[in-house]
Amino acid sequence: MLFFKRSIISVILLDNFLTHFPKKLLFKTRWRLEGKCKQCGACCQEIYLKITPRQLSSKLFTALAVKWIGWVFDFILLRVDYDNYYLVWTCKHKQAGGRCGNYFWRPSVCRNFPLVEYFDEPGFIPGCGYGASKRNVLTSLVGMLLFLSITWL
Repeated sequence: MLFFKRSIISVILLDNFLTHFPKKLLFKTRWRLEGKCKQCGACCQEIYLKITPRQLSSKLFTALAVKWIGWVFDFILLRVDYDNYYLVWTCKHKQAGGRCGNYFWRPSVCRNFPLVEYFDEPGFIPGCGYGASKRNVLTSLVGMLLFLSITWL
């Protein structure tokens, strides 16, 4: 069963690499990520995964998503944020001191944290080692235009 789970995660990690590497290289956001991880584990306390209102309104879909995410990533559901449409999780692999006990096999949401969106100002957990500064307007404009042109194709 562990082999099956690791195979699924391997496919997810490959997909993550193939989609995020070109995006980071070609499509620059308005914000430049700065700093580095302090390995405090604050980001593992509450992991917010977005869910659409339609998905959340389906009890069957929500139950299947909770079972699947909990099994594949070893997350534990803390609560459902019905107002903002998030499933809020914690991780079974957080060790004392904040380090990850499953670092090599960690899910994409952990690998990509913190995620800097194209249009929104990034927010960070208090005490996190990351921060952001605005990019040159021309660089971010070119990135946004490329993103929009590919999105609308």
